[in-house]
Amino acid sequence: MNTKEILNFLEPKKQNLPAIEFRGNFKGCDIVVVPVFENEEKPVKKAFPIPLLTKLSGKKDEKLQLVENNQILKFIGMGPRAKMDSRKMRRFYGSAYLMSLHIKSKAIGLVCPIEWLKEAALGIHMAGLNGGILKSKPKKEPAPKVVIGNKDFEKQMSEAKKALKVGMALAEGKNLMRLLGALPPNLLNTQSYAAVIQELSKKWNVECKRLTEKEKEPYQLLNAVSAGSQHPSELLILTVHPKAGKTSKSVAIIGKGLCYDSGGLQDKQNYMKWMKEDMAGSASLLGTILAMQKGGFDLKETTHFTLGLAENMMGERAMRADDIYTAGDGQTVEIGHTDAEGRLVLADAICYIKKNYKNVHRYVTIATLTGSCAVALGENYTGMICNQEEFAKEMTENGKYSGEYVYASPWDMEFDDMSSTNADISTVSEGERNAGWIKAGMFLYRFIPKAKDEKGQAGFCHLDIAGSIDTKEAGRPWRQKGLNSGVGVGLLTSFLAQ
Repeated sequence: MNTKEILNFLEPKKQNLPAIEFRGNFKGCDIVVVPVFENEEKPVKKAFPIPLLTKLSGKKDEKLQLVENNQILKFIGMGPRAKMDSRKMRRFYGSAYLMSLHIKSKAIGLVCPIEWLKEAALGIHMAGLNGGILKSKPKKEPAPKVVIGNKDFEKQMSEAKKALKVGMALAEGKNLMRLLGALPPNLLNTQSYAAVIQELSKKWNVECKRLTEKEKEPYQLLNAVSAGSQHPSELLILTVHPKAGKTSKSVAIIGKGLCYDSGGLQDKQNYMKWMKEDMAGSASLLGTILAMQKGGFDLKETTHFTLGLAENMMGERAMRADDIYTAGDGQTVEIGHTDAEGRLVLADAICYIKKNYKNVHRYVTIATLTGSCAVALGENYTGMICNQEEFAKEMTENGKYSGEYVYASPWDMEFDDMSSTNADISTVSEGERNAGWIKAGMFLYRFIPKAKDEKGQAGFCHLDIAGSIDTKEAGRPWRQKGLNSGVGVGLLTSFLAQ
């Protein structure tokens, strides 16, 4: 695939996603799925005056299916409304859509309270994305139309339109990230990926800086990661300003873009499968830019979306344990293990930003960085390491709002035990397996510009999505198999938006 073909692959019109409309009735729908909240069953019984609904209670996991006037009605108990949140509702509507596909319907009806319309649109378009798009004979059956209905929509049409627009924009951003992650490494390498990023930035009218070979020379950490590959490392910065113009302070969001990670000379053995997804952190940045543009969001501050791309392979020029390289800020780094490569890419990206953009007061890194984070938190939470309490609280709240939960590690400099006898710092500590995901964040903090006092210190937040990207090939009830979770797009959009 060339650049044009990859861009074509990423187009929503190629994804066979269902058209979504909202109205106050479900005429023409073959199936209607109705969520019922506990102790709120009376309005449902009034809307569907069917004698068999007398025992409907809305308790969690309650299910009742009826056929009325040649239309399947499926009632699902949700439990108390107060216990619902963005993620639960997004997953519910994704599951409801996939479940309804089994009856080969032309139109699917979903009852939705207006406060969850955004989540419904998001969940449906995430669930509808098919991971088998690269098959020689992809499915050609058109997706059924989805009608999201509620009698209050007609009274709140303006609010409903806005919610639908935002939900679909977030889905498009997440799906961009997920499709990039689905591309195999023989198609999406550092150079083809960089070319795609440049073309997307033109399409979005976003300023894009792609470092030349000469400009990359001082960044030995970045270059060392790709030394064993035929594809060189790349560093791109997409700068986006608020609609009102450039701000006096700015934010840097830095994403890891390992197009493939073999583990280097010390390899990953049986854990190499799915390492095409090691560029997910960088792809989440692109998804965020797209979601903000399509959803009509505005930035709070000028933001430098920084994408460090590399390919960690086993060639004769590949970096070795014991090698020492110099970072862009002059610190020397000893390679403790060739599979601890993502932190090298992120560290030099930080160095480039602090050297060339003096007004950055917050640094956020996002990466599939450590297996230890996946072991610690599984797929449900993104690990967070943050140097400022208020910053950590802010990111945690944005996680709750977006349904992309984060879990903060302790902030304790005793975790920073990666000193080296021969260099300024080692990539791993002797006890790397213990709290490895926290120590990886502490390694990155070594490169954040330091101030004389705490008040002037730049904020630093590292997000480890190694587990929350959730690449389980078996899929989930709320999304089809073969695609990641799109985590990061909702969280970053919420964090950066006005």
